[in-house]
Formats: sequence, C-alpha cells, structure tokens
Amino acid sequence: MAADSTPARARGDRLTHRRGVVLGVAAASVIAVIAAPLGALALSGGASSAGVGDAASAQARAQAEAVASAEAEGVRLHLAPATSTTIDPRSPLTVQVELDNATAEQLAAGTLRLTRAEEPIDDADELDAWFGVGDGTPPSAVELGTAESRATSAGGSTTVTFTVPSSALGDPTAPVIGLGAELVVDGTVVATGADAFATPTGTAGAKTTVAFAYPLTIPEQTTGMIDAATLEEWTAPLGLLSRQLDAVADRPVAIGVDPRIIASIRALGSAAPESATAWLARLGTVTNEIFPLAYADADVALQAQLGLTTMLAPTSFSDVLDPSAFTTPIEPEPGTDEGEQAPIDEPTPTADATVPATLPPTTTPTDGPADTPSPTPTETPPVPGEVPSTEALLEWPYTRTDLAWPADDTVATGDLGRLDAAGLTTTILAPGNVAPTDSAVSATASIDGSTALVADARITAPLREASAAGSDTAWRSATGQLLAEFAVAPAAGGPALLATFDRDAGEHSVRVAATLGQLTNDASVQPTGLAGAIGAPPVARTLVDEPEDPQRTTTAQRMLDLEAEVGQFSTVLDDPRLLTGPVRRDLLALFDVAWLADPAAWDAAAAQWLADRRATLAGVSVVPSSSVNIFARESPLPITVLNALPYPVTVVVSADPSNGRLVVEESVTETIPAESRSTVQVPIAAGVGRGEVTIAISLASPTGVAIGRTVYISGNVQADWEGLGAVILATAVVLFFGFGIWRNIRRRRKQRAAEASSAIAESGVAKSAEAGGAADAAEIADAAAAVEAGDDAGERETARAGVDTAERADETQDDEDPKRD
Repeated sequence: MAADSTPARARGDRLTHRRGVVLGVAAASVIAVIAAPLGALALSGGASSAGVGDAASAQARAQAEAVASAEAEGVRLHLAPATSTTIDPRSPLTVQVELDNATAEQLAAGTLRLTRAEEPIDDADELDAWFGVGDGTPPSAVELGTAESRATSAGGSTTVTFTVPSSALGDPTAPVIGLGAELVVDGTVVATGADAFATPTGTAGAKTTVAFAYPLTIPEQTTGMIDAATLEEWTAPLGLLSRQLDAVADRPVAIGVDPRIIASIRALGSAAPESATAWLARLGTVTNEIFPLAYADADVALQAQLGLTTMLAPTSFSDVLDPSAFTTPIEPEPGTDEGEQAPIDEPTPTADATVPATLPPTTTPTDGPADTPSPTPTETPPVPGEVPSTEALLEWPYTRTDLAWPADDTVATGDLGRLDAAGLTTTILAPGNVAPTDSAVSATASIDGSTALVADARITAPLREASAAGSDTAWRSATGQLLAEFAVAPAAGGPALLATFDRDAGEHSVRVAATLGQLTNDASVQPTGLAGAIGAPPVARTLVDEPEDPQRTTTAQRMLDLEAEVGQFSTVLDDPRLLTGPVRRDLLALFDVAWLADPAAWDAAAAQWLADRRATLAGVSVVPSSSVNIFARESPLPITVLNALPYPVTVVVSADPSNGRLVVEESVTETIPAESRSTVQVPIAAGVGRGEVTIAISLASPTGVAIGRTVYISGNVQADWEGLGAVILATAVVLFFGFGIWRNIRRRRKQRAAEASSAIAESGVAKSAEAGGAADAAEIADAAAAVEAGDDAGERETARAGVDTAERADETQDDEDPKRD
C-alpha cells in the first residue's frame, strides 16, 4: 500500500466522522435503482434493481446530498457483517447497519439503502477512492437492498439487518469488498457510511510486518502519586490497570508504562494492597517489550518547547515513605534475576524481533541499539526498616529506555534535538506530525538528524477506532477496515510499519484485546517488536511543525518558574525534599498528555496548582503589628512569625531601621513549629536622638534566601530621656556631695585662719607695743575683727597686716639694736 499517501489529518477526519462514504457512491446507488433492475437479488430488506446512470445526474445528486449531509451532522452509520470482521463472497452474508443519532433531536423514520462497490478493491488507491479520500474518481456502486428504519430518539441507536445472497457479492476472488449505506428521510439523504472488508483471498496474501505500541497509563489527575485505595480499586480483577494488562499481556505489542504506577505501589511498602503487589509482580513476568513513558506521562514535547534539554523527573518520595512499612527490602520482580528482566519471547518471533535478555534497570535513557545485550548492575537492596531511595522506587528492567512518545501532532521544529540531548534518541511520532510520502516506507525515519518511529496513518487510524468502538457493530466495522488495509498492503519483505494505540485506549481495554486477537490470528499480519522496526534502515522524512498551544506553553512556563521559587523557599526546612518532592510530582501530573483532551479542565487545574504554590510561598511570614514605643535604651523587639506549613521551619529574622535613632544589634535565627506562630525577640538599642523610625522586618532561610515579603513597623523612640535623667541625677549627686565637702573645707579653713590670725595678732600687738607702734596695733585689731566676722577679704587683710606688722616690728627692732649696742 502507499503508506501515508494522503495527509493523515484527512484520514483522521474521515474516521472521526465514521468514514462517511463519498457522496458519489450514494448518488450512483440511487441512479442504479433507476437504470436497471437487479431482480436476481433476494434481499430481506426489500431488494431493488441496480445500474449505472449518467454523470450529470450523479453530480447533481451528489451536490444535493452534500448539503443534506452537512445539515444532518451527528447522524452516523456503521455497517459490518453480523458475526465476523471479514466477508466470504462464496457464502450468503448477513449485514447489520447501525444508525447512531448523536443529535439533540429525534430522528424520523426513513429508508436505509445498502450498496457495494461495483468493482473489486485491489489496492490502496482504490480503497481510498471507496472511502472518498483523495482526488480519485469515486467508484461505481450497486444497490443490494433497502429497508425501513424506525424513528430514533436523541442519543439513541437503531440496527437494521440485511441478508445478501452470495451471488450479489461480486467477484469471489476480490481481496477486498466495499459496502456502503445511506439513510433517506423524507426524500433527503441525512447520513452516509462506507466500510471495506477483506476476503479469504485478501487474508491469504503476503504478510505485512508491523509493530504495535500501547500506552499503559491512568486517567488525568492532579497528584503525582496514586493512593492506596485507588490502587486497590484499579488492580482488582476488573479494575482499570488489571483490564489493561489483561488486554496486552504476552501479546505482540510493546508496552509504554507510566513509572508513576510502579513507584506508587512500591512507595507503600508492606501497606500496599495485595492486589497491587500481585499486579506489579505480573507486570514483571510478561513477555512484552516494555519501555518507560515520562513520569506521569508528562508531555515531553511541551518540555522540549519550554527549552528543556533534561526531561523533568521526580526528585524525591521521602514525604510519602513510612519507615515502618519497609521492614523487608524490595525484592526483584518475579521472573527476574537480581532485577534483570527475563528473556522476551514474542508469540510470533521474526528474524528482526530479537531483544536482549538483560537490560539496564534504570530510567536514565541509554544510547545504542536495543538488541545489544549489556551487563545489568543492580542497586544494593535497602536495609530492612530503611526507606528505599528514589532510584530504587523507579527502577525497572525495561527493554529499552531511549524512547520518547509525545502526544499526537505536538512536536515542533527543534524538539527532536532537545529530546536527543535528554537521552531520548528515538521519538515515536504520529503520522500527522510527518509529511506523507508517495510510497510505502519503513517506520524508522531520519528527521533533522534525529531518529524517529513514524506511525502509519492507514493502519493506526482504524486500529484506534476499533479499540474505542462503542458497540459490537462499530467494532466489526473498524476492525474490518483494518484488516482490509492489510489485505492491500505491500508484499512480504516490505518495510516494517508501526501502529500506535491512543492514550485513552485503557478505557476501552476489552476492544483492545479483541482487536489484538484479530490481528494476531490474521494471516496477512506479521507482528514484530520495536526492535524489529527500529533495526530497519531509516528513511529521510520531513517534520510537520506542530507546536503546542501558546497559552498552554505560557502557563507551563509560569509553573516551572514558580516551582523554582518553591525550591529556593524550601531551604527553610531541614529536609527541603519534603516540599520539593510533592511539588515536582504534582507538576508532572499536570503535564500529563491525558489533559490535552480537555483544555478547559487543564486550565482550571493549572490555575489551582499555581494558587496552591503561591500559598505555600506565603506560608511562612511576618505577622504585621501596630506601632511600637521604645523607651528603654536597650530592649528586645517582639516579632511574630507565622508558619502555616505542616513542617517546622528555621528562619533568620532581621530588622532594618530607617534612621540612626534605632540600632539593631544582630539578626535572630529561630525554629518555628509546624502550623503555629511564634514570637521572636530581636535585640535593639536606641541610637542618637528621639522621634519616629520605620523598621523593616524580613525573613530569610539559613542559606540566605529571602522568605516572604518585608513588613514595615512604625516605631516611636523616646529612649534618650533615660540618659538625660541619669545625667541630671548624677550631676545633682555630684553637686550635693561637692557642696558638702566644700563647706567642710571652708569651715576648716576658717578655723585655721582664725587661729592663725589670732596668734599673729597677739604676736604683732605685743611687738608693736614694745616698738611703740600704736597705729599698727589698731590696724591689726581691725583685721582680727574682720576675721571674726567671717570676711574672706578680712582674712587676707589680717594676714597681710600681720605680716606687715611683723616686718615693721622686725625692722624697728633692728633699728633699735644698734642703739642698744
């Protein structure tokens, strides 16, 4: 077949609208009724004749039907054999046509017409023409019969059955037979449908080599771990995870596993539900190729478009690990030897499907071909009672770890290079993300210097439709087309193709199992492993630039920036991993590819995550207070710190005054208990002057990271009154005691002066009397009287007078001595 010979989006649209048959087919069928009878057909719904009309009438009819079909969007037709997914033209055929009314109004009763392609469908181009894809001329159709359909309520469905004799099925050697149907209500065609089914001739042809990839994931959720109750429900016999594993276990399909499932079970230790541990043990024994998706199936294309060259991964699980649940070490999974995976034995081995028996049990991407065995060093099991490391929780014996599987049509130019730098050297791409080719090519492609596995549009679309079919008739219809694609596929020895299941395939595991069962038993299908597909020489292909929604990218960048802030903030904890671990895991959960199906719900969840992280950053803060009065020169400043986190935090409290009236001596480091508030005393001292001062209170982690916002407190400094009062008091004391001392000294001096003056006066009077100095005696007497009155000047004068008198007396005596001589 011409792989990817038409744009993948066109085929996807066709499948979304239930493969609406080309309107020319319906026109031809109506014209056939007018042109010639087909009396040989005995049809249960009331057979009518068939023929070929003129081209003008067909064109007019097609235009009218196009308008009616557009107006009646929501009415779908599925047609398929009643009991099989193939048609044997040598036997009578019972065909069921299912009418789905997806509109909000009741659909009136009408007439269903059943047709088939007039000519056998031998190749892919003819198959496309029958489905109305491409520019080819729609093939002619013959009517097989008509039947009345009853009124169908809004949201309801109706099934009409036709019985077709083998003689009406055309050439028995045709590899594929095309069937069509149209619904006419009140003369207007309101819905058309077309399907194709392989015959024994087609299924007996050459085998087509194809690899299948299946994502084993869970629905979108906002947390990066799965709780015990949910795990118990999902791993029960009919639970989501059990049904997924049942659908693909030991079948020829590679499984991409979300590591979140493995880590969530292991993190519970002995508290894990028994059904969960049994499920994990079974996963370790399946023969499928297994490779890891990103943790929580986080969108790797989104990460690449954010400029990341290292894909995000969990940093810690310490916040969810209970040491009491790990009394015994983690044991290797059943079927492994010290953590190594048992050799993979595919149900349908091929020469290219060899896979190694031993593989590195690590989530770190590795380079090199998958079929190169390598020794498997294993991590030392944890000591009983000691919690396992992050690496031990994520460890698994994957077949290969170098695969990236982004969401469909999300890879932009440059993304593959970033994924290569992250160690994901092979990327699985949807067919719409790669330009189509004119011929069948290998799934392995070389794009901008990077290796990719490109899913084939022709088989991926019907595979996904079959796996998500809502009814048995719809499933047989889609599976029939899938087998028809293989019936007209390239001959044996052609390139190995790839088909991928959708991310929500887990919700339709019953259909997945049934579809894989049909493919495994079909003689035209040769399943192979990813190793077989990757081993083929790569074909140069061109990437179709499909960047993600700019709004989604902008929001994701805000989330990354806020996570970085939380990482710095977490240094207030003794163990920052208690905070950074869950934040990273929840971020990855919100990057889950599953959210792409509901952008509105993702926007709401992302907004809530951002709000919660901002609340975390505001969880440690200074409680604002009113103005404070500072009267003492040195006193502690009380600061209230709030810790709303569930863990104790250590903060450094600092105060910065706006002027020199206040001096902060040092910062204070304090540990605040979980979910509480504490008062921290910051020592301060009054500076120069008094008046208003503004104090900036800030918090920091022990490593110096600023925490929360700065709070400003007004202060009134009056502490200099204390110093002034002390000075005044000291001065008063000094003056008081000084005055007393001065009085004592003065009193003693007066006494001594009086005594001295009296003695001098007496001596001087005597001498003066002897000398006959009556005037001097009178002067001395006056000075002595002044001394007695307490006059300082009198004292000085008395002393001076005494001295003078004494001198004069001496002189007089000297004068008299010669006379005596």
